Amino acid sequence: MSFKNRFADIPIFDGSNWLSWSARMSQFLMANKVWSYVTGTYPKPAPIKETISAPASSSSCPATTTTLGPVMNGKKIADWINDDGSVIGYIKMKCQEVIIAGIPTTADTSKKVWDDLKEKYNKASAASVLMEIYKVFSFRLSGGDPTSEIQKLAAMFACLEQCSFTVPDFIQASILIIAILQKWDQISTWLLSHYSLNKLKYSIVANVIIGEHQCLAGVL
Repeated sequence: MSFKNRFADIPIFDGSNWLSWSARMSQFLMANKVWSYVTGTYPKPAPIKETISAPASSSSCPATTTTLGPVMNGKKIADWINDDGSVIGYIKMKCQEVIIAGIPTTADTSKKVWDDLKEKYNKASAASVLMEIYKVFSFRLSGGDPTSEIQKLAAMFACLEQCSFTVPDFIQASILIIAILQKWDQISTWLLSHYSLNKLKYSIVANVIIGEHQCLAGVL
């Protein structure tokens, strides 16, 4: 499991910034393909033991099957425990000591740690939700490499989703189109001429913008 870049961009969780912190942390874990540990969609593998069939001792005593022997998938289980422990470590590294101290010892998986933090601190106020909505609609690309900025906007949408305020994909795409600079106006024209609003997706708009930047920069 390889953790790359962007970790430094995650703020320290102090108990009051769950929405922004959880959005950035979950995005980081998704990018490193370990978010499934936290959600529980990739649970700890159950041990599989070797099955040995005992031969028949007589014609009146048929063969029996007994589960014996060592665990056959021991390495897979050990790898899972090691990787899940790394996820726990990265979560705790971005938490204040007082937050870590409040995590119960029974929270021995990344899912349990995350669920405990979420239950305690996911208390979104109307003011905080409105502030996140304002940030989303005020978002504009700066004109530099758009990759990190597009990721930042995606984190804002994830933050709103944490508040049970899900922005439909075509609206996310539309907001990103509005954020395009004047020098990239041709992107807006091209997208709107090739896709109806209900077919627009955030990922499509993001890829087109990044591709245009790379062309202009001579990367492609």
